[in-house]
Amino acid sequence: MNDQEYFALDAINATLLKDIIKQSPVHAQVRRTVDKPTPQMKLGTAVHAAILDTNWDDAIAVAPDVDRRTKAGKAEYAEFEEKSGNKTVITADQLKLVNQMHSVVFDHPEAKRLLGNCTDSEHVRVFEYGGEKCKAKIDAVDRSRGTIVDIKTTADASPQAFAKQSANYLYHMQLAWYAKSVGRELSDVDAYIIAIENTPPHAVAVYIFDAEALRVGWHLCKRAVREWQQYKLDHKLNDKSLAYGDDIHDLYLPPWADRE
Repeated sequence: MNDQEYFALDAINATLLKDIIKQSPVHAQVRRTVDKPTPQMKLGTAVHAAILDTNWDDAIAVAPDVDRRTKAGKAEYAEFEEKSGNKTVITADQLKLVNQMHSVVFDHPEAKRLLGNCTDSEHVRVFEYGGEKCKAKIDAVDRSRGTIVDIKTTADASPQAFAKQSANYLYHMQLAWYAKSVGRELSDVDAYIIAIENTPPHAVAVYIFDAEALRVGWHLCKRAVREWQQYKLDHKLNDKSLAYGDDIHDLYLPPWADRE
């Protein structure tokens, strides 16, 4: 299944569930349809394609370095856009970063070992949970060993900073979803993240989630699925849903704002 087919598949995925937990099902539904990739997201897509050895030419296009203020530059870029179609477009400078990041990942012994042992890359799973059609696309897996590997680009891969990023972006929830998608119990899976800094020196760190983190992540997944089902029911009955409810909320100062 290629990227277009995967994204067109109407099914619950980890991104949807994380958006529900971070804000609401209303926000998650909107982001399903209107999210536009940022330059950092495009860089991440290209890094994944390079490291996972997917078909680069079918997935990535490098924009020509032309002056689009000129007639010739506009014409050349228009021709490029037509040929690139639905590919992820990156700049020549981003391509240099991709090559550097690819190199440092395979210089890291544990990252190289994990990726070398994986049997499948960009592994797609379609499954059912709670009566809902679900999907997952996992960067790399070793199904015989129960290993899941996810690649993340980041500004800071140090343990303290990345632990905060992981919690904020709900990576434990995403990896728990992946574990369930391959039919593994949380205690019977090794869930790794390879974190790569997107600025020099492009330091690399490899992390593994403990079973408790995955348990918490799966609890959030189940909660998000329930909220999604309730949202769909409310929307069907009322043709509208309010992200934060229809009542008045008490507003309290957080502890850090109390200056007395």
